[in-house]
Amino acid sequence: MKQKSLIEDALLIPAGCLSLALGLNLFLVPIKLSPGGVSTLGTIFLYLFHVPLSVTNLALNAVLFLLGYRYLGKASSVKTLAGILLLSLFLQLTSHIPPFTEDVLLATILGGLLAGFGIGLVVRQEGSTGGSDLVSLLLHRFFPHISVSTFFLVIDCVIIALAGIVFSSLAVAFYSSLSLYIAAKVADFILTMGNLAKSIYIISPKGEEISEVIMERFARGVTGIYSKGMYSGSSGMMLLCVVSPKELPSVVHTVRNLDPNAFLIISDAREVMGEGFRK
Repeated sequence: MKQKSLIEDALLIPAGCLSLALGLNLFLVPIKLSPGGVSTLGTIFLYLFHVPLSVTNLALNAVLFLLGYRYLGKASSVKTLAGILLLSLFLQLTSHIPPFTEDVLLATILGGLLAGFGIGLVVRQEGSTGGSDLVSLLLHRFFPHISVSTFFLVIDCVIIALAGIVFSSLAVAFYSSLSLYIAAKVADFILTMGNLAKSIYIISPKGEEISEVIMERFARGVTGIYSKGMYSGSSGMMLLCVVSPKELPSVVHTVRNLDPNAFLIISDAREVMGEGFRK
């Protein structure tokens, strides 16, 4: 299992850094856009002082890493350092590739997709490319009830506003915000990919029979929660079961066959860990 994890890290972290570098150099930076963070500051330094993006990325992230490595843990620190170095390397290697398109909207969308995909791959492996996602990871350690993507969005909005002021362009701020939004949504999707599930609450007088069928036919655990109907005043057992999206129709059909009058509540489970799901 440990060897498999090491192989995944060795493949996905470089792939994520390359994707982010391509999104920046081929789409966003040529039109003065960036999805926030150090890359936005790097874009400002590039156009104002002709400092290569790779140099700014390495220098600023080195400072952030020294400030925050003690909070990341040994494994995350190694992965974050690798992410910073690899991103700087790929930024330099891809800096001479000509821009893919001059269409601002197309560049914004494609750049945001590549950037978000890259950030999501790295963070999914508990690493970081530095910048706002490193700061977001650190803040998430202190405020775990707030998601990494939320911190990522707030921090980068502030930095993007700064870029709009520096370049004296509302368009730069607008399209950078759009690329940031796309990147954040894609990164969030990558982070939860494969862990999505459906939670089903079932209220029925045939709870015992329904739970037995679900456990035997679908090999899914069922939890009984004592409940009371406030209108009827009757007490009973509400069932809670978590299934994969592809199992949902079959489970609902099974419950309906056993009790056509069963009351069902179905909701998305953003991430599930445990028996039958991700460990």
